[in-house]
Amino acid sequence: MMQLHSLRMKFFAFALFLSALPVHAAPGDPANLVQWRPGLASSAQPDTAYLKRAKALGYDIVINLAPPEYKEAVEAEGAILAAQGVAYLNIPVNFGNPTAEDFRLFSDVMKSMQKKNVLVHCQVNLRGSSFTFLYRVIHEGAGDDDARGKLNSVWAPNPTWKKFIESVLAANGKKAEIF
Repeated sequence: MMQLHSLRMKFFAFALFLSALPVHAAPGDPANLVQWRPGLASSAQPDTAYLKRAKALGYDIVINLAPPEYKEAVEAEGAILAAQGVAYLNIPVNFGNPTAEDFRLFSDVMKSMQKKNVLVHCQVNLRGSSFTFLYRVIHEGAGDDDARGKLNSVWAPNPTWKKFIESVLAANGKKAEIF
């Protein structure tokens, strides 16, 4: 009986691990694509072909958290999306110095898009996964284990981002172990 219980626990732990892995459902998906919940995903920079399919993929808005001048940026991203009726917003978050104001702006936009399908991205999905993690935990009451698992499936935040995440959580009455 004890072995069966142990086997069930191992299976459950493995299933939880698999559910936290980034999703790569189709060829051409951006790197580090994570489905946080229905209607909310984050990823690395999508390529032009993916952006041209944004409306067909169900997105209503794309939020880019990287400064517009990075090497992988799609120069006409906003125009590609606008041509499909998909909203685009760039919130250029300094990777070396994310701020509470950056997150407040992101949160305000996300709150106004509650019934919309949202893709959050940056260069690699480090900013995107971190901001989405914070939004899910603070504003949507997501379970810490699920949200942390999805964040950690993309990266283990460096000291700057760990401090930022912990300070934003604390300012909102939340505590979470990121690692």
